[in-house]
Amino acid sequence: MSEDKQSAAPVEPAQLGEPGEHPLSVLLFSWMRGKLFFRIFMAVLAALGAVLIALEFLLSYRPVTSLVNVPGFFGIFGFLAFAIAVLSGWPLGKVLRRPEDYYETRSGEAGRDR
Repeated sequence: MSEDKQSAAPVEPAQLGEPGEHPLSVLLFSWMRGKLFFRIFMAVLAALGAVLIALEFLLSYRPVTSLVNVPGFFGIFGFLAFAIAVLSGWPLGKVLRRPEDYYETRSGEAGRDR
């Protein structure tokens, strides 16, 4: 009978993700952590890049407007598009921002009427 009950080490719970990681994120995205996923993802990405480069040579490029012929058009267009994206965060921040003491006071809390 003593053979059946051997001194076993304490069993620790299985660690699914990193400490402090939300269990739902472990459930949804743990399949992406393996080396096989990384290799397959890189192979698909490389194949997609090769196909797009091949299509570049096969398809003819005809600009719709003559603006693309202006020197620096794509640089200016990219800068303006990025500036609009960054500056659109300012009004959005005004709409979504909370007051400074939002987390400090609670309804019904003692000393609220200071």
